[in-house]
Order: sequence, then structure tokens, then C-alpha cells
Amino acid sequence: MVLASSLLLFAGTASARTTKADTETAPTGQCTVKSLPSFVAQGEYGTTATVADVIEIGCNPEEYGTGSAISVVDSQLYSRCGEEVKWYVPNPYKVVDGTRSVELHLDADGNATVALIAGPKCQAGETLVTVHELEEPYESFDTGFTVLPPNPTAEGLTALPAAQIEDAESSGVATILEAEFPGTSEDKVRFGSEELAARCRTAPFIHWITEDGSETTETSEVNGLETDDDGNIFVLAIGDSSCYPGASLIEADLESKPFTTLTTDFTIEAPTPRD
Repeated sequence: MVLASSLLLFAGTASARTTKADTETAPTGQCTVKSLPSFVAQGEYGTTATVADVIEIGCNPEEYGTGSAISVVDSQLYSRCGEEVKWYVPNPYKVVDGTRSVELHLDADGNATVALIAGPKCQAGETLVTVHELEEPYESFDTGFTVLPPNPTAEGLTALPAAQIEDAESSGVATILEAEFPGTSEDKVRFGSEELAARCRTAPFIHWITEDGSETTETSEVNGLETDDDGNIFVLAIGDSSCYPGASLIEADLESKPFTTLTTDFTIEAPTPRD
């Protein structure tokens, strides 16, 4: 992307809420939360705007450990998107629809991951992603997420995030595959990864989830998806169990002239506490 690529490729990091004086020193909280700093809204120009995000939480397992409950909240995004937010939890796999928050439980390494799709009528602007500990010591942590208005972007395919530590209990992962085909509008696109489907070895293998919330499983690819008026398109890919570590080639194919194929990698990392 021209406008947002540098933002999309680097996840934000957050720390516990502190006093003004404390902010001048390095954060030392129990947990961190990472989100995509921004996402270009996608859809038909002037009528729809859908966004997606992947939120990763890492807590010190010796301080706030295995099974501890947390709440992930994006109240501003919920309001910006007309109260249309769907949360996708890899472990155990579930979809929570129409809420401003979702409850998760940390794995043995203190980690948790959740993805979301919001829209189709999101307003551009900044939002605050907050994580609350629901057990002692009841600390809170936050980071930012920005909805960018629809705009033309440079050709390419990106996995957001490009690498992720798998869940220690389920070996689940989640990433957004975002493709840009400049000069196209409502053209058909195929997303696929034989390697990723093979790595996530337990049926339904991969959950392919599109902008409108439609889900395809039991296959290594999803096709017939349409680019928006700016040539952009994304799909959420979730492996909910038994995903083996390593890099997987991801493909996005334009299924009409000029029949362009874009590629990128998504790397599954073995369970370990997050930084």
C-alpha cells in the first residue's frame, strides 16, 4: 500500500495504564497488546467501508498465568462501524457477533489472539483497543487502531501479521490476507495456500472468512471474491487447531485479464511467551 503499508506492517505495542510521570520511563506492565495500527476501509466507494484487525495479547505467565481471563474491548470501533463488529476467536474457535468486547483466556505462555471484521459502514478515524484483566491485579493495557478512508493503493499481497506465535493449547493462528490489484473493480480473486492448509492438519483446516462474514472451510482456497472499487480485497484466515510451525506461501490470483498472481509468506512460530 502507498498510504498505509508502513503502518500496516508494524504492530503497535502497549503497556499498563500509568501516570504522566511514569510515561517518561520504559513500560514494565504484566501484559502487552498488539494491534494493526491502521487498515484501509474496503468496499463500494461512498456506500460501504469494512475493516479488519488482529489483536495479540501477551502476559507474563508467572504473573498473570494459564487460563487467566481477559476482556478485549474496542468501543470506539463498535460505534464507528454502526455496532457491527464480529470477533473471531481461534481457541476454542467461536464467533461473537455485535458486541464491543470479547472475553478470552490466556494459554500456558500467557498469550491470546482474536481477530475482528467490522462494517460495512465504518467511519474513518482513530480507536482505542483496550485489554482488561478480569482477575487480580485487574490491570488494563491499550493500543491504537485507525480506520483509514477507502483509497487506491499499490499492487501487492500482505499477511497481517506476517508471523504469529501459535496458541499453546490449540496450535491456532489468525491472519488477514490483504491484496491490491490497481485498476480493477468487482473483479474475481482467489486466495489460497496449500502449505497453510497442510500445516493446520485437523479439519476444517482453515476458516476462510470474507468481508461480509461468509465462511468457507474444508479447502485450501477460496475463490470468486470481488475486489472493491479501488481494487482492494481481504480475507481472514484462521487455523483453529494443530497448525505446525513454519512458513507458508500464500497466493492471491486475479481470475481475469491480466491474470495477475501475488504471493507472500505467513509464518507460524512455535509456542513461547510473547515479548
